[in-house]
Amino acid sequence: MVVDGGGLQRKTVTSILMAWVFTLPAAIILSGVLYWLSLKII
Repeated sequence: MVVDGGGLQRKTVTSILMAWVFTLPAAIILSGVLYWLSLKII
């Protein structure tokens, strides 16, 4: 399958970038909350 633009589909790249944009802050916030809870429990 030949795709214009050097073999990368813009929609695929956009979806990957959007996944990173939403996943990274969510992981940071979740890890911070879990760390805070562990400090309160111990």
